[in-house]
Amino acid sequence: MGDSQYSFSLTTFSPSGKLVQIEHALTAVGSGQTSLGIKAANGVVIATEKKLPSILVDEASVQKIQSLTPNIGLVYSGMGPDFRVLVRKSRKQAEQYHRLYKEPIPVTQLVRETAAVMQEFTQSGGVRPFGVSLLVAGFDDSGPQLYQVDPSGSYFSWKASAMGKNVSNAKTFLEKRYTEDMELDDAVHTAILTLKEGFEGQISGKNIEIGIIGTDKKFRVLTPAEIEDYLAEVELIAERAISYIFVAPRSCKSDARWKAKSSSSRAVEKSKGDGLYIDKRGKFRSFNNKKLSRKRCGSLRGRGWKYGSGFVDGVFPVMSPTGQQILDFVQKEVDRNSIWEILDTLPASHTIWDDIINVAVQLRLNKQWGSIILICEWILYKSSFKPDVICYNLLIDAYGQKSQHKDAESTYLELLEARCIPTEDTYALLLKAYCKSGLFDKAEAIFGEMRKYGLPPSAIVFDAYINGLLKGGDPQKAVEIFQRMKRDQCQPSTETYTMLINLYGKERKSFMALKLFQEMKSQKCRPNICTYTALVNAFARDGLCEKAEEIFEQMQGAGYEPDVYAYNALMEAYSRAGFPYGAAEIFSLMQHMGCEPDRASYNIMVDAYGRAGLREDEMKLFRGTIVIAIETDTTESVFVRYILNPIVFTMLSFFSVCISDAQAAFEEMKRLGITPTVKSHMLLLSAYSKAGNVSKCEDIVNQMQESGLELDTFVINSMLNLYGRLGQLEKMEEVLTAMETGPYAADISTYNILINIYGQAGFFDKMEELFQSLPLKNLKPDVVTWTSRLGAYSRKKLYTRCLEIFEEMIDAGCNPDAGTARVLLGACSSDDQTEQVSTVIRSMHKEVAVGIKGCFLPQNPNRPQRDLKYADSHEWVKVDGNSATVGITDHAQDHLGDVVYVELPEVGASVKQGEGFGAVESVKATSDVYSPVSGKVVEVNEELSNSPGLVNASPYEGGWIMKVEINDSGELNKLLDSEKYTKFCEEEDAH
Repeated sequence: MGDSQYSFSLTTFSPSGKLVQIEHALTAVGSGQTSLGIKAANGVVIATEKKLPSILVDEASVQKIQSLTPNIGLVYSGMGPDFRVLVRKSRKQAEQYHRLYKEPIPVTQLVRETAAVMQEFTQSGGVRPFGVSLLVAGFDDSGPQLYQVDPSGSYFSWKASAMGKNVSNAKTFLEKRYTEDMELDDAVHTAILTLKEGFEGQISGKNIEIGIIGTDKKFRVLTPAEIEDYLAEVELIAERAISYIFVAPRSCKSDARWKAKSSSSRAVEKSKGDGLYIDKRGKFRSFNNKKLSRKRCGSLRGRGWKYGSGFVDGVFPVMSPTGQQILDFVQKEVDRNSIWEILDTLPASHTIWDDIINVAVQLRLNKQWGSIILICEWILYKSSFKPDVICYNLLIDAYGQKSQHKDAESTYLELLEARCIPTEDTYALLLKAYCKSGLFDKAEAIFGEMRKYGLPPSAIVFDAYINGLLKGGDPQKAVEIFQRMKRDQCQPSTETYTMLINLYGKERKSFMALKLFQEMKSQKCRPNICTYTALVNAFARDGLCEKAEEIFEQMQGAGYEPDVYAYNALMEAYSRAGFPYGAAEIFSLMQHMGCEPDRASYNIMVDAYGRAGLREDEMKLFRGTIVIAIETDTTESVFVRYILNPIVFTMLSFFSVCISDAQAAFEEMKRLGITPTVKSHMLLLSAYSKAGNVSKCEDIVNQMQESGLELDTFVINSMLNLYGRLGQLEKMEEVLTAMETGPYAADISTYNILINIYGQAGFFDKMEELFQSLPLKNLKPDVVTWTSRLGAYSRKKLYTRCLEIFEEMIDAGCNPDAGTARVLLGACSSDDQTEQVSTVIRSMHKEVAVGIKGCFLPQNPNRPQRDLKYADSHEWVKVDGNSATVGITDHAQDHLGDVVYVELPEVGASVKQGEGFGAVESVKATSDVYSPVSGKVVEVNEELSNSPGLVNASPYEGGWIMKVEINDSGELNKLLDSEKYTKFCEEEDAH
């Protein structure tokens, strides 16, 4: 009986895994009249057939396109009565949202709510699925959007889509005609042409409906008269394309020229090196035939080589049998002469040319640079083919990847000698070749070369330069080039912003990454899935799992299906925040959504469980319950004494479970056939090392050696640290001796561990001896080295000695960080000493002050300063004559938490008392900032753009936001003094 016995049950799956009633509903949709939607660059159009069952029906009473809100409309295919029900429910949902939030409902949210209603009717008894599919068009802060919702409740964002009885032909036509840069009028033309493909009878303004929404964000249905105007334009374009182009006969000589004429008798003269065609709008366009295949309508067509996309227009090459044979031979054979002999036997035809280029592009996808060089050199030096810009670009790219910048440069010169016009991709690839070889001066000269030929550097060229600088280890220069790009009026691309967001994420500046992301959206540059993943990664590195999850949800709301990299980034956020089971939930969700975990996913899980129970706050709890007293005598023996209480056993039990889970994740990875790398073993080693399990760590190191994995310095350092922490100094020194005499190179981190261990154990002589030996080992002490040395004396409260070492550190050109400041403050035994250290570090290094918030002289967050005035919205104002400095109070920043972004007003803008002028965004929330006085903004604190944490560290000094020229000093009488504001805060907190 197959599935037929289940066809009357909505909530029962058939043996083939189908809900047959939903398939029947889709059949109803497929029987409906054709509807379609197209998303243009500046709007959305939806259109549908409107055929009436009888000429007696009043056509004005039938409306297939409806508006839900002023900026959202929809059309259907299927059963009209079902459509009316969904329209009523959707309008009700939109109105509820507007009443609650006082703003229009976002397009994505309304689509989600409508889809939820349709899905509910697929799993409830006594009902049936809706027999309609919807196309929803809208325009909100995210730009133009088009969604299709099906009877099952599934919904997807589309660039163009169709549904109804002629869906197959309509979608095929749209795939051929659609371009992402089409304007709204072009989209209307395309919609009409698509409907005409399968339309029975004469199309007119009375038997089709069209709805549009543009940048004005107002959805409207076109009148029949407006539709007739568009139909006339479509007919005119078709006539032009057929009748109004004349090409005069031309010679086949190289200097031949010809003319093309339009109906206005305007002649356009072109050389042989160019082409002319009439586009779908009836306008003349020219193209460079060097960017086209030598075979008409061949596989290489369109815009030609597209840098970074892997192939022309992002399409992968389709190999002919001959091309596949050439590819197989080239991949097996490495001898130049053998390959050239085979290629010499090929006939010189257009088909063979396309095959050879396809092979070269496929080799590029496989990163087989040597083979590309062999093929392209054969084309240049031995074949009868005339190489074009694609061939030269492939060769420059291959030379660049192999760091053969001189050969890449020579190829560029040959390109010029061959009278072949370089494209922006040529310059981008040459620039990338220089960067890969570390020749940044030559890379800079590329811009001068482009200006010589009158070519302004494009985003492709800037992106290549920034990418090269990042891979070359010069992130500061990359940021400078990004700023120059904007000064040169070159609009950064999605790839540009993604690279910079990734850069700030690696530098632990998630607030800067977020600022760039917001700038990107304000410039109407649409983030892609890589952009969202880079931002999630940025918050992950700072352990801000809530912010990471918020961006993850925004990515899903934008219509992107998270891939394994996005899931890994979110897992990393929970891992670094110390929530291993949060990471485990994301891991399970990833599997549930059909996304296969990779090696990195399992590594993150091992790391997450290994980190568990070892956050700083929990370590403090351990320090309060496990007292480890290290004492020394003349024989340099170490005694460890433990005092346990019941809380410790609970913590140790939790940590033991996490270690077991880390081991289980590691074993599961091996069971699935994923070979653990050095990093995989290292993460497991780190977990057992933190637990102090020496035998297990030694077993892991032995397993690595048995597996043929080469131990690196990081692994050896981990073992050094483990032995040192547990007081096994003899084993630690044995490992050090093996490093110094064996194949392992000891780096500065190795000696940092030793200096820290000797310092903690009180072996000052050994610590100093090791420190003094660093120059002899060609190693320069870094900030960790100096801080570890300071920490030894700080524990003994040797304040004077700490200051001496601190002066040595500054003289050596090493800047202190927040850890250094904490250690120095730990050496202080009086308020005078604390004040002295605080003043010195504040004056030296502003970032240190931000980093050690709370380590300097503490302030009561509810204790305002007496010389300031305060607003009840928690802003302060300091008046100096006619000028007022404004910021948020210590009470406000304390409640907000760590500030990651400050929105500043424009200089010259007018502000009014009690009205908002900006916002402060923290890891917890975003809060508007209101002006306590009226006037004109004369200055803003630009430091907050790079260091928003100043609002936390110094709210009344370095964290000020703006300075205002006051209009009415009488407004100050409406503000609170310090005593009234203190009382106001106490009452507010009590509530």
